[in-house]
Amino acid sequence: MNFSTPYETWGEHEAPPAPTRFQTVMMWATVLLPFIGLAIGFAWLFHQPAGLVDFFTCVAMYAIAGFGITIGYHRMATHRSFTGNPIVRGFWMIAGSTGFQGPIISWVSVHRRHHQRSDQEGDPHSPHANDHGSTLRGLWHAHTAWLLRPEPENLRRSVKDLAADPLTRFVDRTYLLWVVLGAIIPFTIGYLVKGTIAGGLATLVWGFFVRIAVMQHATWSVNSICHVFGYRSYRANDESRNNPVVAFFSLGEGWHNNHHAFPTSARHGLAWYEVDFSYIVIWSMRKLRLVRDVRVPSEADLAMRRVDAARTSAELQQVTNTAA
Repeated sequence: MNFSTPYETWGEHEAPPAPTRFQTVMMWATVLLPFIGLAIGFAWLFHQPAGLVDFFTCVAMYAIAGFGITIGYHRMATHRSFTGNPIVRGFWMIAGSTGFQGPIISWVSVHRRHHQRSDQEGDPHSPHANDHGSTLRGLWHAHTAWLLRPEPENLRRSVKDLAADPLTRFVDRTYLLWVVLGAIIPFTIGYLVKGTIAGGLATLVWGFFVRIAVMQHATWSVNSICHVFGYRSYRANDESRNNPVVAFFSLGEGWHNNHHAFPTSARHGLAWYEVDFSYIVIWSMRKLRLVRDVRVPSEADLAMRRVDAARTSAELQQVTNTAA
């Protein structure tokens, strides 16, 4: 079940192979299936109202996959904000794979390019670069449309470190297995609790399709909304913003200006009022000695990049008024 590119075939100066037709089909499926599933979920409400088991399964699977994306794919694999033993690393990478956002190596390659060219020509999903013509079209590109466009040239040259790691390569190549597992778990829970196949299918709709649709939009909103709407606390060479609404649904990723100012920080919520659920999990793992080398900026680092406090307060008030 090999979804990814055979990375070990790369030559030292050879460009990596272009995505296969199968990979392209899977990308379309990644974008369209959650929309279809969400529509089915709401239509199902007229046939069988969602029960507590559906709700709690949806929330639990959302947390597993969401933290897998934020902690495993993003902070651990992309930015090396912390390290852990193979069991911890494997768990978070597999958890992220159940989020149906693509194999880990491909995901990381896009995000690293985003940081290399943030809001400049070559950024895969900037709402500002590449001459979109209007803010609305820029937001659409950054949110979803970029997924359906050709892969940027030499995108995967920056992930040879991951391609050289056997564990990461294994999780990447068995990606579809983990996606299917993310569907089997809610169906099994619903079937065992309700005792019927129809009950299992209902929990599958909420624990797989609906939670993926919501989580994907939370992740995509970091690319779009968090580069247009929000406040800036620290100097960064782009238009990244902190947005508390996106931060809630993305488990801490919405503190995007903080992240772009300090990309390797395991903590994105840097102020007392910026709740970062993902860092709480990382902090807890460090206390349990499951992870090490957790990187956070020092007070001196924060002071050097902090922007005018009055401006930050005004932007925060604007975001609050907009949300209200």
